[in-house]
Amino acid sequence: MKGSGQTEAGKGKVCASCKRALPSGAKFCGFDGTRVDDHAENKANGAAGKQCSKCGKLYPAYAQFCPADASKLVEVRAEAAQSEPKPSPFAAPPGFAQPQASKPPTEPVASPQASFQSSVQDLTDTAPPIDEELARSGDFGRNQAEPRKPTQMAETFDDENTGLFHNLIGKKIEGKYEVQSILGEGGMAIVYKAYHTKMERLVVIKVMQGWLLSNKNAVERFERESKTTAKLAHPNIVTVFDYGVLNAKEPYLVMEYIKGESLGDKIARQGALPFATAAGIIIQICRGLQEAHSVGIIHRDLKPDNILLQDRSDRPDWVKIVDFGISHLVQGAKRLTKTGKMVGTPEYIAPEQLKDKPLDIRTDLYALGIILYETLTGRVPFEGESAEGILMKHLLEPPPPLSLHNDDFAEGTPFDAIIAKALRKEPDERYQTATEFRLDVEEALNKVLLKRNSK
Repeated sequence: MKGSGQTEAGKGKVCASCKRALPSGAKFCGFDGTRVDDHAENKANGAAGKQCSKCGKLYPAYAQFCPADASKLVEVRAEAAQSEPKPSPFAAPPGFAQPQASKPPTEPVASPQASFQSSVQDLTDTAPPIDEELARSGDFGRNQAEPRKPTQMAETFDDENTGLFHNLIGKKIEGKYEVQSILGEGGMAIVYKAYHTKMERLVVIKVMQGWLLSNKNAVERFERESKTTAKLAHPNIVTVFDYGVLNAKEPYLVMEYIKGESLGDKIARQGALPFATAAGIIIQICRGLQEAHSVGIIHRDLKPDNILLQDRSDRPDWVKIVDFGISHLVQGAKRLTKTGKMVGTPEYIAPEQLKDKPLDIRTDLYALGIILYETLTGRVPFEGESAEGILMKHLLEPPPPLSLHNDDFAEGTPFDAIIAKALRKEPDERYQTATEFRLDVEEALNKVLLKRNSK
């Protein structure tokens, strides 16, 4: 794996390959896709990262909890890591096939399983136009701070020890998608930026992680996302263009490319947002959710990292909801997760998800209440040192008033009542539709603006 260290100024990073300056929160070089070594400094200090005390998997030094079993991670010193057998950082969660160990590749490979033949070919002299300014910034978010680390993480630790890193940079898919760089990586898929040579536009390609291919439920879930998102046509929901399979077994999804940053990164960079900005974002999310809910689709993992803010000349912070990977139809669809398995991120999970009760559109509206609180204060209402502690607060505690974290609301605000209603423990006591939620936000915004303008 190619790594990079801190710049001489200590305020950012540089790509080890092209030497371009990168934002401090960058994980990959947006120009050539080289992965940034976030834990080089930790290794220099003798720390090899963190390890789950229960399953033994290794994670980056900034990780706090194991995404497989929610156990708190403990620091592992470099000496201990060298003297003990090192578990693969790609070790699969329970129920998934265990990946086979392999030697580090001497050059990028197209996939963990096999190289592409007919469907993927090396690029020759032709190269798509690249947005240089966007590339230097790391593709998503300019000058953004270190991205937030949610309690449930799906980051990989170090691909240099396994050779399982899925790399398509410099390849052409289906003769029309020229892959330029990596935008991000999660537990289920790797996301690439590519150029559609026939339509002459940038797109996003989401390719399923290779070690998940042997798990029928995981493949079915990925296919579900493709079909689900393709059904949705709304300005505030990301558009799906295409779906296909690489090398006869690796599914991928092609979506519109959004130039901008996630709401999560915006909050990490700015903290609490101006109430008018926050309200405008929430109103757009409500409109997108209403469209999904109207056709019987619930998201189930709504959070700021799944809300992209598109840069538009006619309107800043244009919302695009993404990642319907664990969504399901309210009626007529079988569940793709085993009973008792928690699906979602602890900070945004609704009480009924913890009780394995039937989920409906009000589950999304609970998460939206958390997001509203976070946009107005810069932090989530329920915090804790462990996933278990956060989940207990969802079950038992009311949200603290906004004034506790934002002095602008010291005299009270109508947003408090909206959050209190959205975060009721019983779904019947919450907002029943996204439209109802939106109308109250619009009314609260007007009240706050009127009050401030009258002073």
